[in-house]
Amino acid sequence: MAGETIGFCGLGQMGRPMAANLVAAGFSVRAWNRTRGKAPEGAQECDTPREAARGARIVVSMLADDTAVQSVTLGEGGIVGGLREGGTHVGMSTISPALSQRLHEAHKAARQHFVAAPVFGRPDAAAARKLRIVPGGDEQAVAQCKPLFDALGEGIFPMGTAPQASLAKLCGNFMIASLIESFGEGFALAEKAGIDPMRLSETLSRILFADAPLPKGYANRIAATSFEPAGFALALGLKDISLALRAAEDLRVPLPLASLIRDNLIAALAKARDKWDWGGLASTVREAAGLPARR
Repeated sequence: MAGETIGFCGLGQMGRPMAANLVAAGFSVRAWNRTRGKAPEGAQECDTPREAARGARIVVSMLADDTAVQSVTLGEGGIVGGLREGGTHVGMSTISPALSQRLHEAHKAARQHFVAAPVFGRPDAAAARKLRIVPGGDEQAVAQCKPLFDALGEGIFPMGTAPQASLAKLCGNFMIASLIESFGEGFALAEKAGIDPMRLSETLSRILFADAPLPKGYANRIAATSFEPAGFALALGLKDISLALRAAEDLRVPLPLASLIRDNLIAALAKARDKWDWGGLASTVREAAGLPARR
């Protein structure tokens, strides 16, 4: 599959290093981004998503939200109009299950495939090819994407249909946000009692999270109140928690903790913390405890 043409739409903090890794793996990458000039070295820059998809068997999208993904896929000059019959659109953004279903239906009508393949990992993981990928869709289409996934990450975890893969990512992000909320509360309690949060983080990481880099990383950042630069911005966190709540409403599943997290994210954003990492969710707990937002 190396040497094959891959379309790539969305060259932000996550998309650009991913596209660069595809170039490094030997793929011929045709890239599009709303703002020009961001294509990695070795990739061909295109004027529209449709142009990026033209001639490709697989086109990847890595965009911010449902609105962007829908526009880039179904809008004028979109992916559906350029992707060849039998081709596959691999949507690696975190989107709603409802949109995943609409994209599946739109591509099916065009005799194409849609594979939802959201990723777990921050920009540094994207650059290091350490993303964890959760694909869902037609089994044959997912299998044909394996060389592409291997060039982008270190783990592939199939999750049924495209909407199920999208929901699995939302569940995962809800659980991470719940971890952030609990760390914020625990470290605020400790700091008010005069305990050094960093010392507590180091201690608990060795006791509770010795073999778990994700909670250990968040514990250290929250204990240090290190909320900039943003690997995953607060506004994106709010978007994902809101999508999880919308899915929960559709499925009649109460998520009281998600509602609390959404309110705390809104409170943080109301104080112009848009450029903070979503670990800054902990700042609202600190302030409620009478502590400064950052140490």
